Order: sequence, then C-alpha cells, then structure tokens
Amino acid sequence: MMMAWDAEKIRSLRLRMGWSQSDLARRLHIDSQKIGQWEMGLEIIEDEISQALDLLHRMADVSADQTCCDSLAAIEFDLSEAPQVDINSIRRKFQNNQ
Repeated sequence: MMMAWDAEKIRSLRLRMGWSQSDLARRLHIDSQKIGQWEMGLEIIEDEISQALDLLHRMADVSADQTCCDSLAAIEFDLSEAPQVDINSIRRKFQNNQ
C-alpha cells in the first residue's frame, strides 16, 4: 500500500536523508522545481513518483536501523571482551529499546 505523500512528508523525507531539493529531484529523475511545488502543496504527486518515494522512505528506515545496530554493536564490543559480537543479540537489544 502506497503512503499518501503530502508537502510535509516529502520535506521530512528529504531532510531525513540530508538531501537538498535538487538531490531528491536527481534521484527521482525530475526537475528540482517540481520538488519545491510539492513541498508548497501546489502540485499533486503522480502514482509512479509516490512509489519511488515509498521506496526511498523504506531505504531511510533500513539505513536508520542499520546505523543504530552498528552503534549498539560497537558499544557491545567495547563492553565485552569477546573477540566477536553476535549481531542477532544486538538486533534483539535494538528492537527491545524501540
């Protein structure tokens, strides 16, 4: 199911990814002025673009999860004197902390 994309959600995703309007436009293969129009609520987003935005949103979530797991793994490694860290235990700890 596609997310209902509005001006605030587009801007939020773009900022979460650390992208300018031009960066997002380049990834969507569209003119950067279009991004500005969406963020001002002046234009409707086509289904094809909504699907691409959904994919970028999922990528942002995966990236955030990976960053958290990597950080927790580093902490776990520092706290334990084990030569190796079990990534599954790190994921469980991360999921429990959400």
